[in-house]
Amino acid sequence: MEIDSTSSAKDILRKEILAKRDLLSPEAVKQKSRAIFEKLIEMDEYLNSDNILVYASMKSEVITDEIILDALSLGKKVFCPKVTDIRRGQMKFVRIYDTAELEAGYYGIREPLISEDSEIYECCEKTLVIVPGVAFDKNGNRIGYKGGFYDRFLSDNPGVFTIALAYNFQIMEEIPSEIHDIPVKDVICE
Repeated sequence: MEIDSTSSAKDILRKEILAKRDLLSPEAVKQKSRAIFEKLIEMDEYLNSDNILVYASMKSEVITDEIILDALSLGKKVFCPKVTDIRRGQMKFVRIYDTAELEAGYYGIREPLISEDSEIYECCEKTLVIVPGVAFDKNGNRIGYKGGFYDRFLSDNPGVFTIALAYNFQIMEEIPSEIHDIPVKDVICE
């Protein structure tokens, strides 16, 4: 498949899945998110990780606040992404100690602030990255939000374990992929 047709197919699928996801009621989002949370916290990759890199959920995404709070209560280091260069699609993961530290940033996404005292994640063992996305397939291929931020980060940090959180309807048989796309290792659904 050519890059243009792959990109176009991704755009169409992204729009369809986001529309379907946005139809979920707040109660359904909470219920499904809780079921996904329960599965995640039982996984060895979660239990054995020292570092959790996780996005702060928004709108109809699987809620991640409970994951953040659970990881903090277990003494894990929790890092959330902060967009540092929009044009180049780059971000850094900044350590947080509470969800209250997150503020609206790039596209309204909740992000931590960066200061001279901030601890920035540097690749190390026992790291779990929870990767956002719109659609996934059984091979871990994903359609994100079109910025390429996570593909760039993951190409620079190949030793981390990656998990995506998704509702059942976000799982496709096959997702069109491009050479720069980096699949996740596992997807957890309700």
